[in-house]
Amino acid sequence: MELTVGIAVLGCGTVGSSVAERLLHERGLLERRSGASYRVRGIAILDRHKARHDSIDRRLLTTDAASLVDDPHVDLVVEVIGGVTRAAEFVERALYRGRHVVTANKELLATHGPRLQALAAASGAALRSEAAVAAAVPILRTLNEALAGDTIGSVAGVVNGTCTSILSAMEDGLSFEEALARAQSLGYAESDASHDLDGADSAHKLALLAQASFGLAVISPRIRYGGIRHVTQRDVARARMSGLRIRPVVAAIRTERGILAESAAVAVPQDHEFARTAGPLSVVQVAARDAGTLVLRGTGAGGAATASAVLGDVITLLRAIAQGRDQNLRGHGTALEPVIEVEPFFARLSRSAELPDYPLWNDSLVGTALAQAVNA
Repeated sequence: MELTVGIAVLGCGTVGSSVAERLLHERGLLERRSGASYRVRGIAILDRHKARHDSIDRRLLTTDAASLVDDPHVDLVVEVIGGVTRAAEFVERALYRGRHVVTANKELLATHGPRLQALAAASGAALRSEAAVAAAVPILRTLNEALAGDTIGSVAGVVNGTCTSILSAMEDGLSFEEALARAQSLGYAESDASHDLDGADSAHKLALLAQASFGLAVISPRIRYGGIRHVTQRDVARARMSGLRIRPVVAAIRTERGILAESAAVAVPQDHEFARTAGPLSVVQVAARDAGTLVLRGTGAGGAATASAVLGDVITLLRAIAQGRDQNLRGHGTALEPVIEVEPFFARLSRSAELPDYPLWNDSLVGTALAQAVNA
């Protein structure tokens, strides 16, 4: 391990502090797993006066993220700032300078992803983002690597662990407000959970799933979405009596001209994979031409699960750098193609008499649309 890879961490919140602590205090283990030696060159923060965990070396903290990205000894940038404006500035700056980037920023990639992937490909840098969709569930890795030689027809699932934890708590008898407070106390929901509750978070994740599945430049502003804020205890009870559960479902199907895509609260048969999510669990179902149907599930919310996915991407890059093949990872090898149409999907689903406000999930209808797309 002659080469020492320089790592910069941008952000030191819930996820960033967990990533930094593990990079600093599990260095021997991570170096053995990756086959590469590394050094954390700095951790960018906004406020020097904010309390930090004692395990983080204060000498590494800096408020000058731009200088940290520009440091010639930095080879890999971990962006866990969140938001779009500042994160876009620093990620773009890093890619332009040929730094590899690992990010957990779903909103950034769902709105600027096609442009950033093109920049990564042009500069010879890798842009990896496993943590941005379903935390510890390795769905992007599966789509970008394991299924790279296949044709994906559809991708669907429950990818918002915050909403799933709230709805499953309501099934246990809690009110919406009580369930939200519980999710916040457990670290599954932010103090302001509007992006989750209103569906924007799921739309961002669906855009990333569609980008990886179909190789199309899908952005979340083109996806129709709805959330769970309107779900009542009565709705949950009526769903249960009808053999259903309400879940925040995302779905995207490839068509001849583009995709069908939507995110909304949906009534799902209680024996379906999507309905069997509880707490912070997420599940993603992929239908491929040759591999058939694959289902991945795991913890989709929480700082620890997200940090785990970030570190998985970091180790992948460290291995590639150590073996001199990191150029092969840039942009996952392909540029996204323009998408002509992004049309809503759930209007094609029927509604039950007991729950007229919720589309009723139907695998058969999805299968029919998938068959038409694959055979187009």
